[in-house]
Amino acid sequence: MKEKIENLYETINFLGFNATYSRNNNYAQNTRKIIPQIQEFVQWFLTDISGLEEGVYLNLIDILKDCETALQEDDNVLMMDALEQGLSEYLEMFLSEEYFREKETSYVNGNAGQES
Repeated sequence: MKEKIENLYETINFLGFNATYSRNNNYAQNTRKIIPQIQEFVQWFLTDISGLEEGVYLNLIDILKDCETALQEDDNVLMMDALEQGLSEYLEMFLSEEYFREKETSYVNGNAGQES
């Protein structure tokens, strides 16, 4: 599941970067392809992660409702907020400091997005 979480986190960040940098107004529509990944993560979180306050689980469900509304209304801002400020925080719970150090080092050294 670790690799799936990393991939989903990176995909969400890429979609946000692309929407902002390219002024792409299709953010909500572009997220349709990752809905199965989002569903898989949420299902895993709700069934396998226990012991947290009830509000943590309810908040995650609210984030999903925001995603659904954003898709129905083609609301780019709501979708970006739900994914980048909402779901990403849940994903970050399972990403190690090492993961973030490696990504930071990669970007600082100019290796991000470059092919060998």
